[in-house]
Amino acid sequence: MLTWISENAKWVIYISIAGIAAGLLFMDMSSLQIDKRPPVGTVNGEKLSNDLFDIRLRQIQSQQSGLSNEQAFQLRENLFKSFVQQHLIQKLIANAKIKASVYEMSKDLRNDPPQGIDREPSFQTDGVFDFAKYEAWLSNPETYNIPFMMEYENILKTAKIPEKQLRVFISAGLQPSTLEAKYRVLNRETKFELLSAQGKPNSFEDISVSQGSIDSLFKAEPDSFYVAEDLAKVNYVAIPIAPSEKDVESTFEYAKMLLAQIREGADFADIARNSSEDPGSAAQGGELGDYTPHGTWVAEFDSVAFALDSGKISEPVRSQFGYHIIQSLGKRIENDEEQVKARHILLVVNATSETIDSLEAILNEVKTDVDNGKSFEEAAKAKNLTPQNSNWFKRGGEVSELGHISGLSSYAFFNPLRPKEDSKTSEILQNPKWVALFEKAGNLAAGSRSEEFAKTKIEQNLKSKAKAVAIADYLKANTSKLSEITVLDSASKNILEKASIDSLSVSFESYLPGLGYATPEVYNALSTAKEGTWSGPYISTQNAVLIKILKKTVPSEEALSTTITDELSMNWQYGSFGVFDDYMHNMEASANFVNILFLYYK
Repeated sequence: MLTWISENAKWVIYISIAGIAAGLLFMDMSSLQIDKRPPVGTVNGEKLSNDLFDIRLRQIQSQQSGLSNEQAFQLRENLFKSFVQQHLIQKLIANAKIKASVYEMSKDLRNDPPQGIDREPSFQTDGVFDFAKYEAWLSNPETYNIPFMMEYENILKTAKIPEKQLRVFISAGLQPSTLEAKYRVLNRETKFELLSAQGKPNSFEDISVSQGSIDSLFKAEPDSFYVAEDLAKVNYVAIPIAPSEKDVESTFEYAKMLLAQIREGADFADIARNSSEDPGSAAQGGELGDYTPHGTWVAEFDSVAFALDSGKISEPVRSQFGYHIIQSLGKRIENDEEQVKARHILLVVNATSETIDSLEAILNEVKTDVDNGKSFEEAAKAKNLTPQNSNWFKRGGEVSELGHISGLSSYAFFNPLRPKEDSKTSEILQNPKWVALFEKAGNLAAGSRSEEFAKTKIEQNLKSKAKAVAIADYLKANTSKLSEITVLDSASKNILEKASIDSLSVSFESYLPGLGYATPEVYNALSTAKEGTWSGPYISTQNAVLIKILKKTVPSEEALSTTITDELSMNWQYGSFGVFDDYMHNMEASANFVNILFLYYK
């Protein structure tokens, strides 16, 4: 057993990313010879190690492949965030002087074994995890000389156990009361059988909102529209990356060359495995599964595949996916339907580097003109390009029309450690679909108030509120029609043209159409509505509702007592996690951190 652990340590891959990140962050740095390069960022003025970040990034990347530029960017950003979180946690642990004892480490190994170890055959009996075998392994002193166990001990000592203790420390003030538990249980267990009538918002016309109304609401409630995180917007011109006629022709010529090789005796399956760009079939020698009926494939492919005799190979066929070389592997009739079995070689028609270079050259001319004094708009139109204005986006965000473009975030947001920019525009940036040039158009710092940014939201809020009032007036005017309903059937459901009528069983913590899920509006409606008569209308931010309570059922004292006991237990167990998470969220929000990954990763 010890030999297996020493040689393989398979369960290392099951340890969580956060756990290993913590171990790497806080293990003996001198032994790793780290910090040879500038940091990847800072947290409250303290450096985050570039070398440790790179080590951890390589570990994660070794377990993944085929990441797009956007996915690779997001992976780095998430890892950076985990480094910030671990740094803050470790500072709290150090300030609170929390340490893990040998007893606690030993207890944790037994009560919370490393993730995945239960699936190792050496610790199983008849296919089930055998704790006695695991316990025997832990009881052997030689176990703790295994390099990986030494590393895991370090994680227990510096991260896992101290973090558990920190959670207890931070949530120590959590005191769930019986009164609070009773309130929640009553809200959840008190049931209402009712009829509801809520407006159909699409049946009511939008009401125009004046600029004066927008100004007034922003001035009255500026704190309702503050910017939660740094935002930026840009002007841009973008050219779609599309294959040129030359690219199409060269792909077609390549397809004809492969076809010639096959007709000269080369194995179709070998060519497919080595050259086909269809990830779903290349590894199977191009085979597209079992016999297939008409209409399953795209039309161009389908018509050729069914026209081929068994064993015959087509000329290159163009579809939206590229050029196909198709071979029929046979036909059959099943359930009076013709089916064919086929394989293919797919060659995707892509824009070549030469084509992309020609697009970049156009944008470089725009860039030069802007740097020489022309306006961005003037320079773009001179090249028959239409400049666009982006949406507001956050760090790591994107221009919605273009998708993720590496380098945009680092250009758009100020960073004190970024080299001074001489140009008025960005470099030429690209993703798989676009080449683009950007000009900064605005920045908003977290915590600022901006009517320009909030205008769309304010306008929508005012329109929604006005429509909700109109719906409420409509429902109130038609209360007499609702009073005629004795049994809810298909006819009575449609008694009002602009409202929906439903029969519901709800609680204070349920979803009530028109008022939302467990909202204050739901609580107010169920608390104030009179039993046996239509009450309301009750207005939400987007709709209005009338309700008629048919029956109210309150849980018995005995049922309440049992449920309250369970509620208190759950509150204590899960409430501590909520307290800790809220605390750490506030710590992160107030931390002053600088991310300079863009200096090292493109």
